[in-house]
Amino acid sequence: MRGRRLSWLLFGAWTALVVAALVVPTDRLPRLFWQGLDKVAHTAMFTVMGTLAQAAAPWAGLVIALPLALGLELVQKRLPYRTFDRVELLANVIGVAVGLGLYEAAQRLRR
Repeated sequence: MRGRRLSWLLFGAWTALVVAALVVPTDRLPRLFWQGLDKVAHTAMFTVMGTLAQAAAPWAGLVIALPLALGLELVQKRLPYRTFDRVELLANVIGVAVGLGLYEAAQRLRR
């Protein structure tokens, strides 16, 4: 049970960081990524989120992480200082799927 609590804590903390990273005005941040590398960053962020969600509960990846992956990019569409990008939306969803798959593969290897 202690492991589940830690998984939920890590998932919550990571999710808060991702939400903050995707809704903060970018004009105040240094340009960290070359063109296209931000898609890799999106995939990586959501891979971690998917893995942590699946570790927290078997349903959390599909019920929480996947809607967040879609919703956060759609929220950016409404923010005047952020932009919506279909490729980033796809990168978010792919990241969650990869994270779920990695967690499940690791669990099978442990058995």
